[in-house]
Amino acid sequence: MTGPAREYAVQLAGVVRRFGHSYVLRGVNLDLELGSALVIYGANGAGKTTLLRVIAGSLSPTRGEGRVFGYDLHDRPAVRAHVHLMTHEQGLYSELTVRENLEFSLAMHGLTRSTSGERLRTALARVGLERAAEKPVRELSAGMRKRAALARMSLLPSPLVLIDEPFANLDAAGRELALALLLEAREAGRTLMIASHEPELSERIATRSVVLEDGLLREAVGA
Repeated sequence: MTGPAREYAVQLAGVVRRFGHSYVLRGVNLDLELGSALVIYGANGAGKTTLLRVIAGSLSPTRGEGRVFGYDLHDRPAVRAHVHLMTHEQGLYSELTVRENLEFSLAMHGLTRSTSGERLRTALARVGLERAAEKPVRELSAGMRKRAALARMSLLPSPLVLIDEPFANLDAAGRELALALLLEAREAGRTLMIASHEPELSERIATRSVVLEDGLLREAVGA
């Protein structure tokens, strides 16, 4: 880790994550500047999702040091308070409606219905879910669930956004929507880390691209 923590959203030094006898992360080093957009490429099973979960405070590193906005990775409650993680599972409650999911997430960040109601309605309209707002999430298609998760990401104030495969389950219009929302998040000063297979992300949103291979990060050639 280099430089004062205030200049970086994420700092990792020699981060290792092991599951049983299998090493997924073998000594990851990273200094991610505030307000940047990092795209992480890598083969299936390379450990991209594991890396995001460690940074989000969902998993503890086996070894190594790390900070998120200056908070030690082992201080998981403090880290989670500053991070929004969007994975393949989307983190939505299947029995709740789309609206209830968004309201619950906002409430967890101290935002009440009275202060965020109009923003919520705007977000639902933006992702094309105003007519599905009262449907339980379990009744939605995979693409609609992704749109609901994107709406939540756009509403929450978390300064660090971690997204695993933002284009998964989206059609062409949905991909453009996802890109637009991510660009808006970056322009608003939020820091982005995106795990993906899509070269388009490097071309249109990334300030930096890296590859996770053999448990280590390296700069992407040509990025």
